Amino acid sequence: MGDQMVHVPTRTADASPEFVTAALRSTGVIDADTTVAEVEHDRIGEGVGLMCELARLTLRYRGPAHHAPSSVIIKLPSNLPENRQLGDLLGFYAREGHFYDQIGRTVPVRTPHCYFNHIDTEANAFALLLEDFGDRTMVSQIAGIDVDRATDAVRALARVHARYWESPDLAALTWLPRAIDPPIMAAGTAYRDAWPRFVELFADRLPDGALELGERVGASWETAEAAFYERSPVTLVHGDFRADNLMFDDDADDDERVGLLDWQIAFQVGGISDICYLLTQSMTLDDRRLHEREVVDVWFDAVSTALGRAPDGYTADDAWTDYRAMTGNMTVYGVVAGGSLDPSNERGMHLVADMASRAFLAALDLDAATLIPA
Repeated sequence: MGDQMVHVPTRTADASPEFVTAALRSTGVIDADTTVAEVEHDRIGEGVGLMCELARLTLRYRGPAHHAPSSVIIKLPSNLPENRQLGDLLGFYAREGHFYDQIGRTVPVRTPHCYFNHIDTEANAFALLLEDFGDRTMVSQIAGIDVDRATDAVRALARVHARYWESPDLAALTWLPRAIDPPIMAAGTAYRDAWPRFVELFADRLPDGALELGERVGASWETAEAAFYERSPVTLVHGDFRADNLMFDDDADDDERVGLLDWQIAFQVGGISDICYLLTQSMTLDDRRLHEREVVDVWFDAVSTALGRAPDGYTADDAWTDYRAMTGNMTVYGVVAGGSLDPSNERGMHLVADMASRAFLAALDLDAATLIPA
């Protein structure tokens, strides 16, 4: 989707009426009789979209403009050098473009409609114009997602996990790396490279035992990820399943209630990793301790319901063991973000600190060190 001849901006502020007109015409959203006459920019995602630039574009048209969107979200690669370098290394921008191009309209969870999708790997240029979910309810990741919202989100994502559960269709998604492929395994190197600066910036915000655990996780990250890939049923995972990427519509039907943003980290591995990520980084300590086993069981039951049977050779107890084991590797998000990226503002620093401290506490609570392969 998207005409490669459309000249795309590198900053959201440069999204001109001419660019938006050309982009929407290239995909048939508007025709030649309609022009975007005005674009009002509202930068969003400060301290949230660490790997990209995001803005809401309010559009005013000249001409018929039948059913044309009144606003869109523009998503571009980050202009912060550290962030862009990491996004390129791990293939985030092309991956999300391919997601919307190939399966975004068919995954069984509500995702934004994609109006324009520019993927130019030779020029390393990417751009998305997406449906604006701004009228949906957002939950603060810093404040923490409650168990009811988390349960709704887990049930919604379980449908995606079931759709691709050990499916031969995964082989056709050549742009979607497996956990054992270089774009994912590179996270281990990123962890170790980020660790010294992360410790310098955040050590005083971490629980006792976190530094020792982090050293061990960093040394064995690839081994643990590969072991998890081999033992847990493989599916499509979101990869960044956290509160800031969830948008709720409480008046919608069950299939539409949870909107899920930001698919640039999607890959192939056991689905419980998404649940582990949500609970260890988006729930408060008390809520996570009180409800994590309950939510893991909700996920397992929802996958079973969507499959129409219990998963072959995989039980709720297996899911719980995988959940415990993966809490160690979940520290990679906070460590890499805190040690490699420029979060750009106070909320970003606060968000990273919370992600890291919550993840380390979960791994310590659940004795993840005892499940890390030697």
